[in-house]
Amino acid sequence: MDTKFQKKHESDMTKKEKRALEREKLASMNGKEKAEYILAYYKLHIAAIFGCILLVAGIAMWIDGFQNETMLYVAVINGRELDAGVMEEFREFREDGERRHLYVLDNSAVSSSQSGSDELDYASQMKIATMVGANTADVFICPESMYQEYSKEKNFLSSMEGLLGQEFISSHKEVFEKDAVRVEHSEMLEQYGYQGTEPAYLIVFQYSGHQEVAADFIRFLLSDVDG
Repeated sequence: MDTKFQKKHESDMTKKEKRALEREKLASMNGKEKAEYILAYYKLHIAAIFGCILLVAGIAMWIDGFQNETMLYVAVINGRELDAGVMEEFREFREDGERRHLYVLDNSAVSSSQSGSDELDYASQMKIATMVGANTADVFICPESMYQEYSKEKNFLSSMEGLLGQEFISSHKEVFEKDAVRVEHSEMLEQYGYQGTEPAYLIVFQYSGHQEVAADFIRFLLSDVDG
């Protein structure tokens, strides 16, 4: 049955008449027909609205990301089994309730799959070079060979005594070097899945702007799990 508007060609209608025609069409349809009609007729409008929502959400997330602050970035070489939950416990250890403070664990770099080799695969070499070259990583937990290489560089690693003081070092002197601390037997790391059996050295880079947080991380790793 023709409506009064269908007698007039749609191109000759005013916007008000077109809206009235759409209402009449919808009124004559059942629920399923209405849904199909709206989806077919307004799909470009719906896509545009959905796109705008995604764009606004993306911009909001982008802006929010700029407001986050990385408090400590820890790279663990050969520690893929280590659970990132250790960083959340470290946050609690520091009593840091600021949600925009980030505590990052990066355990993506691994040695060659060859048994007993300390050689890193190419991707891991590039990852480590980038983390250090861009001053991204504050702390490394790494094999002895890597520690020795960094230790040769003058004014590159932070002094443990400068970070923690002589009293703390004296109470744990069996694990400290001048610019590193052995952590392969850390109960805290073991609790979160760390399975290293070879010596693992924690080093702090002098370029890091989070020296105090790094010192807290060392205290955290050397604390008793039940303490």
